[in-house]
Amino acid sequence: MNYTRTSLVFLIFLLQLSLSYAQQKRVASVESKDFEQAADTTVNTSLNLTKKERKEFDQKGRLLKHELHLSNPAGEMVMRTSKSTVWNKEFRIEEIAKFDEMGDKMSNYKTYYNSINNRKAKIEFSEFVLSPDETFIKTFKYNRIGKPARILLNNSSGKKIGEERFKYNKLHEETYYKKWELKADKSRYQATKKTAYTKEGYLASSETNIKEGGDSYKDIITFQRNKIKEHLKYKNGEQISTFGGARAAYDPSKARVLIDFGDRRGGIGLWHNEDEYDANDNKVKTTQMIDDEITEIIIYKYDEASNMIEKAHTSYEDGKAAGTSKEVYEYDNKNSVLKRSIYKDGNIISEHINNYKYY
Repeated sequence: MNYTRTSLVFLIFLLQLSLSYAQQKRVASVESKDFEQAADTTVNTSLNLTKKERKEFDQKGRLLKHELHLSNPAGEMVMRTSKSTVWNKEFRIEEIAKFDEMGDKMSNYKTYYNSINNRKAKIEFSEFVLSPDETFIKTFKYNRIGKPARILLNNSSGKKIGEERFKYNKLHEETYYKKWELKADKSRYQATKKTAYTKEGYLASSETNIKEGGDSYKDIITFQRNKIKEHLKYKNGEQISTFGGARAAYDPSKARVLIDFGDRRGGIGLWHNEDEYDANDNKVKTTQMIDDEITEIIIYKYDEASNMIEKAHTSYEDGKAAGTSKEVYEYDNKNSVLKRSIYKDGNIISEHINNYKYY
């Protein structure tokens, strides 16, 4: 009895310790910056800021906000995407906005997920280029096992302008799909897809028909053991492409299908890696060889916490060193990566810098 009680106290102590550490490690936000050397510059020139990213998390580690800025052709950092997430008792609401190279908003999508089953319930979205003054709403309906059965598309006035329907077989595999939608230019988009299966449950064939903008398209695929055997495409009744399927060779000893999509040409010989480890089970060296000839050696270095601080590559040709590259890492006191620098032949070519805040 005393042993059991002592063990329980010790387990509680370990749990409290791990929770305390997790709380200390828990990230509230991280801001990242990427610097790269321009393609048309000489070596050892200063790096240019090409990307900025910020993420915010709640105390459960869930992503609350994500913003991405990229450098445009004019060298300006502009917002390209933003994402925010809100949780309530009924829904998880994710809102995603996309921007063009000048930072002007192109689209905005707000998706509602059911908090109980995590299924999409509704999407409210705007496409500011195609329909700048219109907001559209998609609503989702599911069958008894949770597969999509019907998706309705309405405009902001409540008018139905599109619909998607799904049918399934007894094994709940999709056999039929139909969609129609009125586009911003008042044209009508129509699509159907029929899918067939073998008695063993493998894909047998699929046929997709699309009508859009006065043109019609047909896509026919036949399968062998779920691998594409033949793929034909048509436009307005004329065949425009073909894929002449794979050859399948059966290996009973391995109970699988080996696929060959083309002739084997110019083999590169037998290759293998040899890895070496230190006393802490950290990989310290990798030697890559082809037919007993060394092609690359990778050396790894670590700090006292077993964080990798350097990964150095040396490539070889005809037994001589032909080039080097290196990744160098820096960490904060919580073992999160603060900086990653990449060098090629001794010259720095890029840096990734993180700035963390913790709860």
